[in-house]
Amino acid sequence: MLIWYTIAVLLSLAIFSFLWKDNPLYKFAEHLFVGTMVGYQVVVVFSQIIMRKIVDPISVALDNRQILTLISLVIATLIGLLFLARFSRKVEWVSRYPISITVGFWSGYAIVASFKTNILTQIRGTVVDDLGQPLLNGHLIGDFFKNPSLKTLDLATAGPLLVFGVIVVLVYFFFSVKHDHPMVKFANKPALFYLMIGFGASFGYTFMGRISLFIGRMNFIFNEWWPLLKQTIGG
Repeated sequence: MLIWYTIAVLLSLAIFSFLWKDNPLYKFAEHLFVGTMVGYQVVVVFSQIIMRKIVDPISVALDNRQILTLISLVIATLIGLLFLARFSRKVEWVSRYPISITVGFWSGYAIVASFKTNILTQIRGTVVDDLGQPLLNGHLIGDFFKNPSLKTLDLATAGPLLVFGVIVVLVYFFFSVKHDHPMVKFANKPALFYLMIGFGASFGYTFMGRISLFIGRMNFIFNEWWPLLKQTIGG
């Protein structure tokens, strides 16, 4: 186990060496990582797709004499094999047929999911909260005036601020309206304020994710590999 842990530590340090400059150690670790991932994906595709989605269903259809199922599986397999025509310049045009089928199917399939996720769900999230309560809730505003506190202030302003932000950002990006329009001028600065908060939060979240990865590597080196190394050397 110590050998594998040591290899993992050396590869981690090789990747971190890019912070100094591009060097052969970093390139070796990078190529090793990419090659390992490609090899792993090949095995996953073979076992999870070729075997489970093609070979096994065809075998079951043959054993049970399910002619229609067998025909559909064979046709789908042949269409998928047409992708391999990309490797030949003479018959490269044949690969356009499975590509068009795939793109057309997924485009139609994605319309429903995208419309539901990016439009309907977003509209609902601008009207009600996770509990189904309206975001523009007058009772919450009344509760704040009755019992002023940070908690009631947060509950009273969270919904209106969200709705207001969505409206001004939509107006800001509504390109069919001229920028000298009074409504666009009114929404200009608030929309930029909301956008900067959103971009800043997104950047901060991404940075935190990278720091978490770094902390995980340091935790592995100092709390797992180093104690194991001292135990092995001392033992």
